[in-house]
Amino acid sequence: MTSFKSKLARLGPLPAERRGSAPLAPAPAPLARDPAAADDRASAAPSAPPAPPPVLGEADAVGAVTAAAGAVPAAPAEAARQRPAAPGGPAGGGARPSLDELRDRISRIVARGAPPTPRADPARGELPFHVEQTPGGPLYVSRTRSLAAARVGRAPLVAARDADPAMLALLALDPALAGCDVRRALFLDTETTGLAGGTGTVPFLIGLAWFDPGAASAGPLGEPSSDGFVMEQLLLRRLGEEEPILRRLAERLEGASMIITYNGKAFDMPLLRTRYVMNRLPPPPELPHLDLVHVARRIHKARLKTRTLIALEHDVLGRVRVGDVPGGEIVACYAHFLRTGDEEALLGVVEHNAADVLAMVALVGLYGEPLGSLAAGDLAGVAATLRRAGALERAAELADAAVERGGGAAARRARGDIAKARGDKARALSDYEALAAEIDDPAVRLELAKLYEHHVRAFARALDLADQGTAEPEPAQARRRARLRRKLDRAAGGAAALALPFERAVAGGADGARPCAPPAAAPEREGREGKE
Repeated sequence: MTSFKSKLARLGPLPAERRGSAPLAPAPAPLARDPAAADDRASAAPSAPPAPPPVLGEADAVGAVTAAAGAVPAAPAEAARQRPAAPGGPAGGGARPSLDELRDRISRIVARGAPPTPRADPARGELPFHVEQTPGGPLYVSRTRSLAAARVGRAPLVAARDADPAMLALLALDPALAGCDVRRALFLDTETTGLAGGTGTVPFLIGLAWFDPGAASAGPLGEPSSDGFVMEQLLLRRLGEEEPILRRLAERLEGASMIITYNGKAFDMPLLRTRYVMNRLPPPPELPHLDLVHVARRIHKARLKTRTLIALEHDVLGRVRVGDVPGGEIVACYAHFLRTGDEEALLGVVEHNAADVLAMVALVGLYGEPLGSLAAGDLAGVAATLRRAGALERAAELADAAVERGGGAAARRARGDIAKARGDKARALSDYEALAAEIDDPAVRLELAKLYEHHVRAFARALDLADQGTAEPEPAQARRRARLRRKLDRAAGGAAALALPFERAVAGGADGARPCAPPAAAPEREGREGKE
């Protein structure tokens, strides 16, 4: 066991101002002693004379040992008893360090830890983004141009350039789209940190596309050689840097004639407007909006069970995505990118967003000229939608084409509905009869019952269809059956009244009487007519 004096000797020489015999300041209240030092004193030889008082106070020595070990003083009051270092000596010397010095030491120790993970920089790696310096901060943007012959599946992208805005307006049931220039349309799709919307959801990737006529030089087919759609993607590298993205989006919207999205009316555009408010930026301009999700539901409802964009890309455009990131994993991929800087996790999300935007471009090309591009079943959906929009002549043309191409029950139903709306009841009756023989549909029976009752006046056949069940509430069906029975009774009574004179005439002829003898009042009536 070593003594306290030996421990004190290892501290080295004291400063010059403490080696003298000048009296020390009055000792403060005793501090808690080190148990090891107390054991050392207890083990000392009892015959040894008491050690002379040290030049340095014991409490000061314990503080010096503690400071040499790098520990923080036990109480703030000790910092007040620190003595300044000797002029020219090392900082702190043999005295305990001040509170500021201890804080500096702690800061240096903490700084020796593992370096923080560097933030991801999409401009230096696998992601196809470059940095543009803007007044609002750095903007990470990727821009590519599609070729003039580019396709999504079997649908060419360039067909969207020549899409008929009047047809798009009819399919969208929005007359405001009829006067828009499709060549100046802006296609838009976002990837967000969630699907709930509200102020907590942030769009971290915005995909845009627009048609660019390119150079004026003509290509081999007479079109501009560099015609194509420009694909631009804006990436939010870290949360809180939305201003450059929102300003760039506002610039694109200013130069557009309309917006084209997929479910953008309900999600994308309301979310973006919220982000403009949260960043204290002026809201973007309100433009005519073509939401393709509503068009797809009207056109493909008879053929497709699900109308997601990926399903349309597969079943309508004929393209299958390989290795695509599922929509439910996009949020996790972005969170992983922010946390680790792993660009590979975000690369699939960028490709998914680009595929969504180009799929919308291809769909607009199909919907803009449906007669030459859509299947027969989809043409029936187009015809039914045009009937709702009031374009009956164009709807009848498409319905005829759908039936001729084998559109089945959906095509016959659409053509029958259109013929009924046009007043062609004979055509409607023919289509409904063929449809009733093909499928068992209460709605078809209802249409046939109406035509039999009011057009053909075949009350018995109408009543038979009503008894089988129609697509009406039960009270309405009961009223229809009761009305048809009354009409049948009246028709039967009238037929019996007309048949009675004939039967009497036949019976009189058999008895030898003069058939069809005129009534006694007949000559008098003829005389009156002659006087008049």
